[in-house]
Amino acid sequence: MLRLNRSLIADKNPASHVSESFRSLRTYIRQLGLLGEGGKVLLFTSAEGGEGKTTVLANLAVSFVQDGKKVAVVDCNLRHPGLHTIFEVEGSQGLAAYLGGQEDAKDIAVFGNLANLAVIPAGIAAVSPPDLLGSDKMPQLLEELKGSFDLILLDTPPAVEYSDARVLAPLTDGVIIVARYGKSKREALRKLKSLMEQTGSRILGIAMNQTD
Repeated sequence: MLRLNRSLIADKNPASHVSESFRSLRTYIRQLGLLGEGGKVLLFTSAEGGEGKTTVLANLAVSFVQDGKKVAVVDCNLRHPGLHTIFEVEGSQGLAAYLGGQEDAKDIAVFGNLANLAVIPAGIAAVSPPDLLGSDKMPQLLEELKGSFDLILLDTPPAVEYSDARVLAPLTDGVIIVARYGKSKREALRKLKSLMEQTGSRILGIAMNQTD
């Protein structure tokens, strides 16, 4: 069963100014022409840990579901997963089990009381995360999800410290960088932007977290 916790402001308090910020981000993504025929894949990353990208991704997913879209969120942060905590996911061996060949794609998604939202938790990786994420099974999973969902959101580790996001970025339709107001360093963000550009990926913009 999929439940929702207090981090999901967009669900718990849709009238708040925070929820309105997620609706603004939703509108921005829609205006980029990313919602059309066939599912689209967006990758979320940050320069360093603690920027809040997992919370931003989760609330944006809820906002799109409230807008009538079918959304899948995939926890590709096999190092320090967080989506299972936000959505309180149970009953799935997760992405790692699928990529490792222990589970089929149809068995790793968790559905619950929020209609049209599926969560694929990270699971436990027994081998190097970049090796798992770089396997042929990852693009196969994304293609399968595109057939059932309007939007697939990938949560990844910080891209400056780890290569995981760089491995996944070429498989996506765009990258959203999450930065925390008053914490994120300009130099780290510049390095992150350069690393993402090297993958040939489309950087959609920077989502600034916790601004006043």
